[in-house]
Amino acid sequence: MTRTVIIDGDVLVYKVAEAVAESFELTTEEDDEFIYRNIGWANKAEATRTAEKMIDDICTACKAQDLVICLSDMNGNFRKQVNPEYKANRKNIKPILYNWLREYLKQTGYKIYEKPNLEADDVIGILATSDKIIKGDKVVWSLDKDFKTIPCKFHRAGVNGKDKSEVITEEAADWWFMYQTLIGDKVDGYEGCKGIGDVTARKILGEIGEKSLEEMWELVKNTFKEKGFTEEDALRNARMARILRAEDYDFKKKEVKLWNL
Repeated sequence: MTRTVIIDGDVLVYKVAEAVAESFELTTEEDDEFIYRNIGWANKAEATRTAEKMIDDICTACKAQDLVICLSDMNGNFRKQVNPEYKANRKNIKPILYNWLREYLKQTGYKIYEKPNLEADDVIGILATSDKIIKGDKVVWSLDKDFKTIPCKFHRAGVNGKDKSEVITEEAADWWFMYQTLIGDKVDGYEGCKGIGDVTARKILGEIGEKSLEEMWELVKNTFKEKGFTEEDALRNARMARILRAEDYDFKKKEVKLWNL
């Protein structure tokens, strides 16, 4: 059976662009003060070679005979409609050649998936959980731990310097989804339930598989209420934490179906 690796293109492009970027400091003297400026440059031929090698290495590591690359829509993000603060604190500074590499991948025959208002994570989640789009065996490749919220075969690169492959069951994915809803993600700009950290979240949810998604969701809502928040606050955080699955997307309307239970 042919295995397809679903590649996190955002990570691929960033890592390649970062690897080939060079910079040096240029100094100029003005009014007895030194002004330092960073000058960046990169070699496009080196970037394409690096990208091709990385893709080959990913296929080898994942034992895949076919591949698709998922990219984020650069013009919109549905989560900003749910929470305008989503990723607002991130510095939108990309390595030189980042945008050029995105276009290079699109123009060189790779199968690219990019959908309006979706991040690469969501496109990956939809592909990984749909039986209609990619047939046969599938494995997700990324550096991002958030894919634990998706039921899939997951090959996470660079965990303590080593790759890690695991099968994430639906029970485990639902547990991690509720866990992420509770603790939030400050890097992405949503707080979760303030005052709830890793240890407390694990006590609330119990072991993976111990409770159904419905039972965990009731516990999550109650925790938010106990901390002085509302059920709407819990739902907003859940929608921020939810990486889309096939069931969360209307393929006819090409719209996100915001999560609710």
